[in-house]
Amino acid sequence: MRFRNFLVLAAAVAALSGCSTTDDDKCPLASAVIDTASLTQLGQGNQPLYTAQIHKVSADCDISKTEHTVTSSLDIEFTATRPNAGSAESFDAPYYVAITLGGQVLSKREYTAHFNFDAGQTSAELSESKDTPLIHMQKGKHPYDYAALVGFQLTREQLEYNRAGRYPK
Repeated sequence: MRFRNFLVLAAAVAALSGCSTTDDDKCPLASAVIDTASLTQLGQGNQPLYTAQIHKVSADCDISKTEHTVTSSLDIEFTATRPNAGSAESFDAPYYVAITLGGQVLSKREYTAHFNFDAGQTSAELSESKDTPLIHMQKGKHPYDYAALVGFQLTREQLEYNRAGRYPK
């Protein structure tokens, strides 16, 4: 009888060694980078044509304890606005997903958010799901030691614009 209990316990441990979880204490942190969470496209006279924002990043993850790996599935919510309700228009906003450990970027992938404004519309919403690259955890590290960071791929001028607007002189 003890041997049978051992087999049941061993099977349960094996089944849980590669599991999917939404436990925030176990998954890598998923967050937008504050300085790159907003992208403003300027037109003539430095007037904003469009502004896009990342307003929510959430994740669940798959952890393989036997392989010592983790992947996260990110859900990213964007909002774009334009100052004037005009004709139908669209614009693209490049963004990235980076995997970090202790402030060091381990990998980075670039994507494009495609926003569509209908005629007369001043705001548009977009949701995208992206899987992170496979993270091979370093010895002694846990999934929660890593971070999946999301932000817009900005020019130096756009980054300075964000920082000036956030931290007035």
